[in-house]
Amino acid sequence: MTVRLRDLTILEQVVLAASLLAFGMLVVDPLVLEACRALPDGVRAFFKRITDIGKSNWMLIPAGAAIALALVLRRRHLGFRNAPSYGLIASTIGFAFVSIGGAGLTANMAKNIIGRARPKLFDEAGAFDFKLFAFDPDFASFPSGHATNIFAFATVIAILWPKARVLIYVFAAWIAASRFLIGQHYFTDVVVGAMLGTAIPYLVRDRFAVRRLLFERARGGGYRLRGERTRAWLGWPQSGGSRPKEGGTAPFSGLLQPGE
Repeated sequence: MTVRLRDLTILEQVVLAASLLAFGMLVVDPLVLEACRALPDGVRAFFKRITDIGKSNWMLIPAGAAIALALVLRRRHLGFRNAPSYGLIASTIGFAFVSIGGAGLTANMAKNIIGRARPKLFDEAGAFDFKLFAFDPDFASFPSGHATNIFAFATVIAILWPKARVLIYVFAAWIAASRFLIGQHYFTDVVVGAMLGTAIPYLVRDRFAVRRLLFERARGGGYRLRGERTRAWLGWPQSGGSRPKEGGTAPFSGLLQPGE
């Protein structure tokens, strides 16, 4: 008999997840840490150079500035045909800002509350050492904030532009992996951070769809971007439209038109 995850009760799912996480922390993390410490210096140097791509500053600061600019332009163009497009741009970037910022904030709160010791303390404390509510950088390992941020960014791109999902997730995986490869986090810190970063944008998308901001419920179930032209331009499957011809209507201009 095949047992599917959705067939389990909430309690059974929690017990299963906790068991897998504990096994990972007690067995997998020490093994991975030992292997990473044996990496050549050149390999570790490469991952140290790319690891800070997982910081959220370069994602959130331009996004916040772009939202403000789009809203200002929208106010200045009220009554003109392109005003709805500025609103759409603000909604799109707002979705990215809330998703990435919300994921990063959740990870930072969780790691300071949970207080797991970083790998540099492994020799004296082991991989299963916690100091609740420590608010100490040395006890802020779980989950990885960099992994959360970069996977939130990748998920936002994947939701908006499905054709890019393989490339963007591969990119995110390399950046996230750098965190345990250079000894800043344990393997399970990165895995849980990646899961958190993937989940938050979908939760934000659902809340946006309830308010018909950028997304809407599809007739066949699930969610989709609002506007046939936009879906066609971004290559959404079964969008029912073709790409706009050169010199035609801008891809965003049809998104907020009545009746769509």
